[in-house]
Amino acid sequence: MTRVLTLAILASAAAFAMAPMSAWAQSPSQRECEAAGGTFTKSGGQVECVIVEEGKNPKFTETETTTGQGNISNKQEQDTECGGTGSNKCPPGQF
Repeated sequence: MTRVLTLAILASAAAFAMAPMSAWAQSPSQRECEAAGGTFTKSGGQVECVIVEEGKNPKFTETETTTGQGNISNKQEQDTECGGTGSNKCPPGQF
């Protein structure tokens, strides 16, 4: 019984050691941002997720920037800009 337990512990430790280190380093906010197709950045305690979506007309883009302190959900602020229009306003029905 002791031998089986020892082997199980060693196998578990080996699997843990072989897992990619980048998976451990990602925060939940980073995983959520990247899963949505965004670009995640962190500087000090400020985090930012930028998602760019192309409109029905490829010359129009909508850029949504979400920021927070420590994580995306804490003191969240969102800003949306529309590119390719000159007025930064998205045409109706484009997105």
